[in-house]
Amino acid sequence: MKSQEEISLKNRPESLKPEGDWSNIFSYHPMDVELKRSEGIHYFDVNDNKYIDVTSGPFAFSLPHNDPRMKKAIADQMEAFSHITPTMANRPLANYSAKLQEVTPPKLNTVYPVSGGSEAVETAIKVAREHHVTNGNTDKYKIISNYQSYHGMTLATQGLSGNPAYAKKYGAILNKWPHIHQYSDHEKPEGMSREDWGIKCAQELEKAIYFEGANSVAAYIATPHGCGSEYAVVPPKEYWQEVRRICDHYNVLLIADEVVTGFGRTGKWFAMEHFGVDVDIMTIAKGMSGCYVPMGGVVISDEINEAFIKNKAVFAHGFTNSGNPLACAAASMAIDIYKDDKLIENSAAMGKKIESYKDMLLSHPTVKDMRGWGLMWVLEMVENKDSGEYFSIDKGAEGTFHSIAMQNGLVFYSTMYGRRREPLFKRGLPLMISPPLCINESQIEEMMDKVDNSISLWEAEMGVA
Repeated sequence: MKSQEEISLKNRPESLKPEGDWSNIFSYHPMDVELKRSEGIHYFDVNDNKYIDVTSGPFAFSLPHNDPRMKKAIADQMEAFSHITPTMANRPLANYSAKLQEVTPPKLNTVYPVSGGSEAVETAIKVAREHHVTNGNTDKYKIISNYQSYHGMTLATQGLSGNPAYAKKYGAILNKWPHIHQYSDHEKPEGMSREDWGIKCAQELEKAIYFEGANSVAAYIATPHGCGSEYAVVPPKEYWQEVRRICDHYNVLLIADEVVTGFGRTGKWFAMEHFGVDVDIMTIAKGMSGCYVPMGGVVISDEINEAFIKNKAVFAHGFTNSGNPLACAAASMAIDIYKDDKLIENSAAMGKKIESYKDMLLSHPTVKDMRGWGLMWVLEMVENKDSGEYFSIDKGAEGTFHSIAMQNGLVFYSTMYGRRREPLFKRGLPLMISPPLCINESQIEEMMDKVDNSISLWEAEMGVA
């Protein structure tokens, strides 16, 4: 573990300057540490310094880095063909689709492939709309989502995200979708149980449907966990069960955005399994291929699929790389690795190991909360626990933390954009701890000790006692 003297300003990574080759990349802002290779849970820079991948990149690299099985599967498919015209049958896609339905929830057995999470959510919106049109409910088009949510970077998916930063920049060209407040332990009244509060929070959806008009609402989309300032908050099962009841009552489809939580991240194949709730549509990506090759998809319920077949409807949609053979080969091998290496079970077990550090981390004056499940944990970082606020943007706290962490051998995901929400909410910033699912107990011990040390060094630098 490094001391404050060893992690000095002189040697610390800084934001990359737009010079030389880097100047040809628009709006590029990583740290000035260049990646050379990766292996297992580690990155290595061009100077052979070693870093633990604390967050699986952007919660994406669930498999071991540089896995020879993945490289062989992709290479073998490339030897055959690496792309296919849509007028020809795609055997790698058929093979993958059959393998996928072995691990998805029982009522979700068909998949529409795309090449990423944003495309998956955009596709889910269209599936929901076309489902209602096909069934004669042509007025149903609105998609309800949560404030502070994140569902992608296309215009349609940014419209779903109730994020004021997007509205300020792109508001004039975004769809004005309705939003509701998500489940929040922070807002729970004193003396009320989480179960009762969960039901009350879910009923915000019923109010929104009522005021929007049930005849106009096509679907409700949300992540299984909290988002924004509530990132990784796990609602009680009663919350999602009440959401399901409301959707059924008003003929509103329930879309689970499992782009992040799918494929073992929460200790089960898919996070909604924790709640015993069936969904109509599920979006997947990231862990789908372990991000070895860009891949995403929309998994569709038997009821929706059968209606399309019965009405002889054709889904008028598609992308150039939908069902890309290399991606399908990678995704097929990914499922084999998840099973063979028991990574789903490992996620659940190692999640408990991370949780055992909760008291230690909460003793820091800058850590207000620690929450999560499986290998998806969040520390809510603040300047002051009493106010619950993060540092003002002019203090450069986030960049300072990531610089210290990298010199301490840790790489965290961060947008590095500074303040990410309006000051009104008086909440901290989430610091994610979500390593690749192959991590073992001794690696967690090393990682968590470095996290603890990095926070202490950061607090000293920021003048927090």
